[in-house]
Amino acid sequence: MKRRALLPIFVILTLVGLALYSSGMLHRNNLLHGSGTVEAHDIRVGSKVGGRIDKVLVREGDSVKAGQVLITFDDKELTASLAEARANAEKARRGYRVEEIEEARAAADQAKAEYDQRLNGYRKEDIAAAEADVERASADEERTHLDFQRYDALARKDLVSKQQRDTAEANWKMALALKLNLQHKLDELRRGYRPEEIEAAKAHYLETRATLEKYERGNRIEDVQNADAALAYQEAVFRERQVVSPADASIEVLDIRPGDLIAPNTPIATLLESDQIYVRIYIPETQIGRVHLGQNAQVRVDSFPNQVFEGAVEQINQQAEFLPRNVQTVEERVHQVFGVTIRIDDSSHRIRPGMAADVTLAPGS
Repeated sequence: MKRRALLPIFVILTLVGLALYSSGMLHRNNLLHGSGTVEAHDIRVGSKVGGRIDKVLVREGDSVKAGQVLITFDDKELTASLAEARANAEKARRGYRVEEIEEARAAADQAKAEYDQRLNGYRKEDIAAAEADVERASADEERTHLDFQRYDALARKDLVSKQQRDTAEANWKMALALKLNLQHKLDELRRGYRPEEIEAAKAHYLETRATLEKYERGNRIEDVQNADAALAYQEAVFRERQVVSPADASIEVLDIRPGDLIAPNTPIATLLESDQIYVRIYIPETQIGRVHLGQNAQVRVDSFPNQVFEGAVEQINQQAEFLPRNVQTVEERVHQVFGVTIRIDDSSHRIRPGMAADVTLAPGS
């Protein structure tokens, strides 16, 4: 009878042990145990400007140091843009040259003279010369008119040819046209310049004067700052001609060749940080209260069975996983687990991503 009474108890203990073992965790000697696969933080690197690949300096599997150049781009256009920005910034800080100021002053003086001329009207000498031209043209017109009248009368009597009469008429008409043209110019001189011409001359003078004052004062502080900002931007763009490693890592993926065209902001290599390896294990809900951030851990891998690597809890997931249905009983909660990330301290860099690892957590550490 006693043996029959002990049989159900033995079965229950066996089932509980199997449940704990199947969960990947076993509570022995006040320790928590779990298994997982070693992983590493990956970094995808590239260039914000892209372009044509010039050199590929590493290969897949290589170990690289922080700041090491991995890939270079053809930088001819970037070099030219940087030189232009640097020259503009230097010019903005230095101000305008003496010859530029003198050139601006000469342009302003000429514009002032033109404006004054239009404002004051034409000179009396110009008007007098135009009047003299009109008088000469009037006299010539009157003379050629008389010649035409004389040849016209003689032609009616057949004393001169019709050609001579037509030549005299043509000379008179040309003289008349010249007289009218000169008279028109004289009238313009007497009236002076039109208001819109005066306003245009004034605007041109004010523009050249403003340019001269700008050159004499030099660039404003905000102009210098704007040029410096443009230079800083071009310097940042110029640095993108190289892809460098942001940390000590190993090259995981690199599938490019010199001559390839790469679009801006395109990842072109994947790196694995050598000092950022970790293993993720799963803790049942019934045991998660015994785990906290920074908790010490011991990690073992099959490749080095006699070596214990130190680690620490780096992350505890906030949401449970692997829950098949709503939990109704305490016994079923063993199937609900939380992911826990253990960061491994391996200065020898012997542990590699993909290795199977066993983890032991010491509660209260």
